[in-house]
Amino acid sequence: MRDNASDFSMNKFKFNKKPMLIIGVAAVILVMLVAIILHTCKPGKANVEETEQEAQESAIDKTDESEVGISQDAETEDSKDAGNKTDTEEEVLGEFMFATNESGDLYDEFLAGKGTISYSNYRKHVTEITYAWNDEWLNELIPEQDVSLEELVEAINIGFASTDLKFMRGYKVESVSYSFIDCGMDGKRELVLSFACGDIPDYDFKLVIKEIDSRLQVVFACYCHGERWDVDLNEYGGVRNSGVPGNAACMYYDAYYFMDNTGEIKPIYDIEAVRRDGLGEAMPSLQELDEKYVVTEYTLSYDTQKYHTFGFYNPDKDIDEDPDIPNLKESIDKCFATESLSTDEFDKMKKKRLEEVGVSEEVVDDEEFEKLEYTQIYIDKAK
Repeated sequence: MRDNASDFSMNKFKFNKKPMLIIGVAAVILVMLVAIILHTCKPGKANVEETEQEAQESAIDKTDESEVGISQDAETEDSKDAGNKTDTEEEVLGEFMFATNESGDLYDEFLAGKGTISYSNYRKHVTEITYAWNDEWLNELIPEQDVSLEELVEAINIGFASTDLKFMRGYKVESVSYSFIDCGMDGKRELVLSFACGDIPDYDFKLVIKEIDSRLQVVFACYCHGERWDVDLNEYGGVRNSGVPGNAACMYYDAYYFMDNTGEIKPIYDIEAVRRDGLGEAMPSLQELDEKYVVTEYTLSYDTQKYHTFGFYNPDKDIDEDPDIPNLKESIDKCFATESLSTDEFDKMKKKRLEEVGVSEEVVDDEEFEKLEYTQIYIDKAK
């Protein structure tokens, strides 16, 4: 019985061994299939790194292309701007001969090309005729902001080129010169800038600049219309507005002003010279005047006052003289319905007026207006 039982046990063992082997083999095969599937579907570490590197390189390439495009566009715009700016500068600006800033004051700083001037004071008084003469077009040219000398020339040229007044578009600043005067003769200097803007000086103009509250301010501006009107200054702050107002008989009309030490423009007097012909036709006793003399009536005027005198020029002798004609003054006064003065009395009235406004004879001396010397600081390249 014991042997049978043992045989049965061994037979049972032998019977279970084969299925277990089959199950083990199937398990191994299953594990291998899973590994193969996972390997196929999921990239390895090297593949991940390679994919990330490709993505980064692609992003860098796109960024580089974008930056290159932007850079090229920017360079193109910069090139255009640079070209435009160069063209403008070549067209507008010439050569500056800047002065040396020897004194270190605001005037020399401006003339050295570093300081600025302001129009704010001028614009406050631009409607007052004593502050701005013949400035009908001047406001078209002057800038509103503070400007250096270089910026001022450029702004004036741009003003000429862009004005609505077509006849002014061909003009530009051809030269700039400067001088110094002493307004009010207080020992403190003021700067004068003289601008030449055409071969025919129809649009030449001058600026008087004064230091006010540590700032250079334009206190006076004027156009000079060539042979018709001209404005001159002298070293004493005298101003002479001289020209012909359009009256055919008028030989000249001079208006004299002065600038005091505050920069205020004050009138002194006007003198008008008018030629008088055909007196013999009005009064036979004056026939000799028509034959031998050039007769000029001079009128001195200021405020509401007017004074007259007559001058007699003898062309044959090239002198001024009093004709030997009986009752000459009475005849002339009757002819012109006026009360005239002798030449001496006329000169006394001028001196009296100078005393009233507190200026010396040098301020209105015509010879003094020819003495002021200017130094050139700018010239157009075309010149």
